[in-house]
Amino acid sequence: MTTATTTERPAAPMLDELELAEFSVGDDPTAEARLAMPLSAATGSSNTVVYLEVDPGKRIPPHTHTADEVFVVLQGRGIVTAGDEQWEASAGALAVAPAFARHSWENTGPETLKLVGFLGANVLIHEFEEPVAPFGAARFVTPL
Repeated sequence: MTTATTTERPAAPMLDELELAEFSVGDDPTAEARLAMPLSAATGSSNTVVYLEVDPGKRIPPHTHTADEVFVVLQGRGIVTAGDEQWEASAGALAVAPAFARHSWENTGPETLKLVGFLGANVLIHEFEEPVAPFGAARFVTPL
């Protein structure tokens, strides 16, 4: 009798176990958040997924990408702006920022705003109005 062997597969990334990188934009003390990219070309994916955390009173300032970005709000509440539209979003909400549309998030609630953004392309140019620390540039490309 032959027994089938199973191949060990790596575990899928868990949001609460991601190593988050702090970032800030320009000199504005409210323009701070944390991010992780659990899926991207760097991990062998043909898509990019970004996980974001924004503390109360903080925001992700206006920026653009070269691909549509679909957001899911996991926790908290805030105001999302995409192009000329602005609306309130809370846990369970979906939002879309079309490619090249300037968009931003502001945490207006008492708890950390947690978001997942889905971008369907790996070669992405991200552009902010001011340099993003720790990257040191206002415009950068998602690594291949």
